Amino acid sequence: MTPPIRRVSRREFLATSTLGLAGLAAFGCTTPSPSSPGASLATGAPTAMAVNRSALATVSFATSGTVKGITDVEGLTSPAQPEIRSLCHCPLSGFDHDGRVIPMLAERLPSVEDGTWVVNADGTMQMTWRLRRNVTWHDGHPFTSRDVRFSWEFVSDRSIPQVRFNLRTVTAVDTPDDYTVVFHYSASNNFANLLALSDLFIYPEHLVRSLWESGEGERILSNDVFLHGFVGLGPYRIDRWNPDESIVFKPHDGFFLGQPKIGTIVVQQLDGSQAILTRLLAGQLQMAGAYGLNFQDGLIAQQQWEGAGNGKVHWTPVALQRLSMPPRVSQFRDPRVRQALLMAIDREELNRNLLSGTSQVGHTLLHPNEPGYQAAERVITKYAFDPRQSMALFEQAGWQRGSDGVLANAAGERMEFPFRAAVTDQEHLQMQGAIAEFWKNVGVRVTYDNVPLNTWNDVQQRATFPGTWLASVATTNVNLTRVWSTQAIPRPENRYVGDNVDGWDNPVKDQALDELGQAFAPAQLEAALSRLAKLYSDDLPSLPMYYKTEAIAIASELKNARPRPNSGGANSTDWDAYLWEWA
Repeated sequence: MTPPIRRVSRREFLATSTLGLAGLAAFGCTTPSPSSPGASLATGAPTAMAVNRSALATVSFATSGTVKGITDVEGLTSPAQPEIRSLCHCPLSGFDHDGRVIPMLAERLPSVEDGTWVVNADGTMQMTWRLRRNVTWHDGHPFTSRDVRFSWEFVSDRSIPQVRFNLRTVTAVDTPDDYTVVFHYSASNNFANLLALSDLFIYPEHLVRSLWESGEGERILSNDVFLHGFVGLGPYRIDRWNPDESIVFKPHDGFFLGQPKIGTIVVQQLDGSQAILTRLLAGQLQMAGAYGLNFQDGLIAQQQWEGAGNGKVHWTPVALQRLSMPPRVSQFRDPRVRQALLMAIDREELNRNLLSGTSQVGHTLLHPNEPGYQAAERVITKYAFDPRQSMALFEQAGWQRGSDGVLANAAGERMEFPFRAAVTDQEHLQMQGAIAEFWKNVGVRVTYDNVPLNTWNDVQQRATFPGTWLASVATTNVNLTRVWSTQAIPRPENRYVGDNVDGWDNPVKDQALDELGQAFAPAQLEAALSRLAKLYSDDLPSLPMYYKTEAIAIASELKNARPRPNSGGANSTDWDAYLWEWA
């Protein structure tokens, strides 16, 4: 029988949890780091009984939303996709649980010191990757440099809708031998040693090339190799993809970093946080991963599930939550209006009353844990809660209250627009209502347009919606160009795929992003980040609200599993699932 779910009031939670979430305020709720990939566990070799227990165990892992396939095909992506594909695939390099870039398919990261990372006087660059020699695809076929070169060729084919943004400056890929890949860049990039799956998705040439050369164009994407029959390089392989969209993973016996210990991992793709909480409290889940529990349900899980000794709910501040202000909405085009809309919202009160004071108000596109944040804080423009100044800015922009109290301009246009949220996202729904009340006080009206999760995640819907919504954006420094470049604005010609959903189009901003990629010295990096952050705070292409606190629930018996350090497609909770054990 499923235990009853009781909503927790802020007062009850604060009374029972000692300042709400222990350790969260320091922006670093992590446990000691496990060993690096390929190394033995710090606790020593597991006993035979522990290994057998793990091999017989089935771990159920939950995400919110539905992923139709593993690959980076446009229209199949969703925020939870990194969680699913990290189980069955691997990149050349990626983030560990502490936000450090580590080699995965590569033997080591390219470096200037050993000559594998060369920046030329003309600004071009070469990066040489040495690949591991003991890597096989799930079907037993060896992984070689030819797979990497083919993947670059394949994703460069503009006739096939794939995510390819971070490869835009790669001009050629050489393969001197089966285990060496040389990337040639038209411009230097100090973040190029991160080639996660969101940067370069690696395809099996022996399976995909014949499909690609068939001449059928994007029709090949309906082939099962891109969907439920994906063959990857990760610690687990897809055993079956069930009609209810749950996915059963079994160990890949030839995994290059060692035999995975857990015998079966089942990913439950559920419709929102409420469904995840219900199964967690019923004992049907051993882990709720990224993009799973919302804030309120995380509090309930902490009180009832963690309180009963079933495991721990880890809290990590990740993505910046901001109100998107796309320029296609005429009311948003004047920067004074965007400033006025932001100054009408008491973000500190939202944090106190809706997030139990556990979050941090956002003022910039950077993250408090990332290098350069403190320097940027000193130069950015901040907008405090000030309804009087908000009204003054509206008036300067030509907006006056009408007889019904709603702002209107000389052309008769009203300051009224739709506000969207996913019907399953209680945190966003609560924020939506509170923000609407703040705006109402200064003459702004919204109409609620709340939609199912599949509509919320639809890229074309998001790119064409004529209003505002609370959106999450990755705040790692390596993702800044991917998220904010003008080339990343979703448009019909790129099939609405791109992370710059706010439509921030400013050539000075693009120049700052280019300088950021070329800033190898720490002082240069700090200066470039400060300039970019200042431009964002002045332009306000979106309204920064707060840093989302992500709740990751991990059962006590599941050892070596950890939360991720930040959001974005390069971060996941389960990239090291081969190290997990069931005690």
